[in-house]
Amino acid sequence: MASSGRKRGKPMESRGREARLKSEFGYLYPGIDAGAWTPVEALINQVVTLLYGDPAKSGVITGSRLLREDHFEFRGASPRPKGWPDGLSRMSDASAEPKDSR
Repeated sequence: MASSGRKRGKPMESRGREARLKSEFGYLYPGIDAGAWTPVEALINQVVTLLYGDPAKSGVITGSRLLREDHFEFRGASPRPKGWPDGLSRMSDASAEPKDSR
C-alpha cells in the first residue's frame, strides 16, 4: 500500500482513490515522490502544505482542482457519501443538493 505522506500521528485512512505525480512535474512538488501511488487525501494535504509555505505557487501547482489532472494520474474510486448525486465523481461536484434534502 502507498505511503500516506504523513510524517507524524496515525496514518490517514484511504477511501480508495489514489494518484501519482508525473515525473516531468516532480520539480514543482518538493517532498512528493513522483511515480508513487498515494492516497488522494494525503496528496491534497501535501499540496495544501506546499501552498501554505509558498502562496505564489497557487497558479502553478493548482488549477480548478487542488490536484491538477495534467500533473497527476489517478486510479481507483471512492464511495459516494449517502445522498450525493451518483453520476458525479468528485467531492467538489457535490454542490448539487443531496436527493433526500428536498
